[in-house]
Amino acid sequence: MPQSAPTARPRESSVAISAVNFWSGFSLREGLISYLLEEAFGEFQVVAEESDADIVLTSVFPHQATQYPEKSIAVIWENIRPNYDFYRFSLSSDFDSYDNRNCRVPGWYGQIKWPNRFKPTESRLFGHNYEEPLDIETLLRPRETIKRARQKFCCFVSRYREPHRALAVEALSRIAPIDLFGEVSGKRLLRSKYEILPDYRFNLCFENSIFPGYYTEKIIHAWAAGCIPLYWSDPWFIADFNPRAMINRIDFPSLEDFVDYVAEVDKSPERRAAFLREPLLLQRPKLDDAVDFLRRALNAITNGAARPSPAVSAAISPSSARPGSRLLASPFLSFMLGHRRRRRG
Repeated sequence: MPQSAPTARPRESSVAISAVNFWSGFSLREGLISYLLEEAFGEFQVVAEESDADIVLTSVFPHQATQYPEKSIAVIWENIRPNYDFYRFSLSSDFDSYDNRNCRVPGWYGQIKWPNRFKPTESRLFGHNYEEPLDIETLLRPRETIKRARQKFCCFVSRYREPHRALAVEALSRIAPIDLFGEVSGKRLLRSKYEILPDYRFNLCFENSIFPGYYTEKIIHAWAAGCIPLYWSDPWFIADFNPRAMINRIDFPSLEDFVDYVAEVDKSPERRAAFLREPLLLQRPKLDDAVDFLRRALNAITNGAARPSPAVSAAISPSSARPGSRLLASPFLSFMLGHRRRRRG
């Protein structure tokens, strides 16, 4: 894809935006979405009716068409593929640009304290948003030495007990007891995970399902709390995260091999310390492409132009990586793909 020049912020921003099909309690005035909109358009108006909006922002609760698909942009942080019969453009976790209609903004970006005007999400829903956002610099550097000994082995915090998670809990319990929190334990968790996780050496933080690019807040919380994350995702997670900072089930041929490796690490303070010395991120996440994409989308919507072409940076970054194209041929990926063999060799 040819590189495009960045699009300037509108000089006189009076963009009117309405929001439909979002989760209960959603607000356009807080969190990552609000920050992106302000970065792209400056001050914007929030309007109740789709007919009064320049842009209709939609999500997947439910996943259905808006009244005005041609001026709609979807925000998708569930493991759901965009449907461009319902809206014109999308921000999602997917690496694929879907013929320049999608820009990747993974859900875990909502756990970052972005500079300047970022306002954390204050609404609480289904046990989410109790954790304070983290500075980018914190995620880019090794964790501080964890001095306090952690007597407990592992915990699992979740609303749902999907079969692959339940099997992992059962298998890991052969090493030591796994403590359950959240609705899997029969009681909703209404406090920060950071009040719980620091008691444990490991945190089971499997994604609920797998698709390239679908990475949520779970691994952020585990790492920030000083646990070794026991993760499960697709192999492309290395586009976002440092594989040496976690143990990923995807690296092992069987659940038994995964559990055996966790047991070996748990027995060795030196091996645990090696994981804890690793930063979670190896490169700085950016929102430049997403901001430019939103400006181009607005231009296309208001001027009837063709869909926008998001800018493509020369370097591999979480916001521009796409499986099967530049990422596959990059020296970064070639280096990182060897981590499984080096780790177990």
